[in-house]
Amino acid sequence: MPETSAPPPVHRSLSARLLVLTVLFVMLAEVMIFAPSIGRYRHEYLNERLAQAHLALLALEATADGMVDERLQMRLLHHAGARGMTAWRPNRPQLMLGEDPPQLDILFDLQGAGFLTLLGDGLAALVRTDNRLIGVIGESPKDPEVVLAVSLDEAPMRREMLAYGKRILILSLIISLVTATLVYVTLHLWLVRPILRLAATMAAFRRAPEDPARVLRPSRRRDEVGVAERALAAMQTDLRAALAQQARLAAVGTAVSKISHDLKGVLSAALLESDRLEATAADPEIKHVTAGIARALDRAVHLCSRTLSFAKEGPPDVRHEPVALAAVVTAAAEAAAAAGPATVTVAVPDGLTVLADACQLPRVFENLIRNAAEAGAGHITVSAAAPAPGGAGAATGRLVAVTVADDGPGLPPRARDNLFQPFSGSARVGGTGLGLPIAREIAQALGGDLVLDASGPGGTVFRLTLPTMDAT
Repeated sequence: MPETSAPPPVHRSLSARLLVLTVLFVMLAEVMIFAPSIGRYRHEYLNERLAQAHLALLALEATADGMVDERLQMRLLHHAGARGMTAWRPNRPQLMLGEDPPQLDILFDLQGAGFLTLLGDGLAALVRTDNRLIGVIGESPKDPEVVLAVSLDEAPMRREMLAYGKRILILSLIISLVTATLVYVTLHLWLVRPILRLAATMAAFRRAPEDPARVLRPSRRRDEVGVAERALAAMQTDLRAALAQQARLAAVGTAVSKISHDLKGVLSAALLESDRLEATAADPEIKHVTAGIARALDRAVHLCSRTLSFAKEGPPDVRHEPVALAAVVTAAAEAAAAAGPATVTVAVPDGLTVLADACQLPRVFENLIRNAAEAGAGHITVSAAAPAPGGAGAATGRLVAVTVADDGPGLPPRARDNLFQPFSGSARVGGTGLGLPIAREIAQALGGDLVLDASGPGGTVFRLTLPTMDAT
């Protein structure tokens, strides 16, 4: 199996991916901020031109006729960054600098411009390459009662906007790199390193699960990583205990299999000698005692055979095929008839078909019926309801429930507690305790289950669920 605890290459590591994603997300956020910033910058630029135009026009008020010479006029227009300007004041004469109102390429009114308008105008100005003569109308930032109109070239404004955009880009890169580095370091220390530690611990534990030093020692963290560490430590502890128990059971099972194999041979030889002694003995008392010995030896041989079979079989290998349930139950009842004088009633619809193994399924019903008969039941009833999709009850349209009920004395408490544990759940003397565990293994391998529904002085009820034809 390939080693999985080695850390991945740097470019494929979780930390590197977090670093790249953080840079991308911060840049994406900056791009979303960039467009409104450009629109706002253009709006402030134009407002500044209006303010400078207002200051330039105030120079006209110092003259007697509201006029200045051409040289001063050019200087005022140059400092204001405009080609012409006009001011309207309440109850006062109009002030104007520059040439007669030129032919404008486009006029912008800042008084009623909304957010989306400013945003669209800013992006449109940024992507253009020609130099338009634009007009701007708006209130003076210095005096809201004064309305100004300014004409100016768009190219200088676009250069200022591009320079501003470059500054935003550089600042965004710096912010994203600093943020990404901080996020990278934080996540690496708080998430990636603990994950690598968990992976290394699991790989080390896999190589030697029996070594108690390989069990993770959880930290004192109370977050999700701490929860994962404690869960992994608990799982490793439980798994070590289960592996140790499995190893002990495997050793015991191997020893029992060897002993059972040897004991079966000895018991078989003793059974043959007992049969021969019974056949040649003339004394009735000796025949009676010899017959009892033969029965005891026969039970011992049967126990050894069942033990060996259980140890060799392993999990049942089943296949799913359509099986007529009523025929299987009827045949199983006939095969188990020798276990006792109990009568068996089969109340299974003739047309009921389940998905099961035609060879393995009879073993389940034979075990259940034989156990009931050997426990002293006088009457056994095997019943099932036809599937009814969408309905409630025993059949749900996917699994059909089959009940095996008897009128026997019920199971003792010790047998109920260990009912499906091999060698532990037998309710009768000489029983192996393997019938029900084997039956349940087969039922679960088929996609159903076998459970004890009830047991008491009035009898015992087992419920077997099996997949029906529409379960696929």
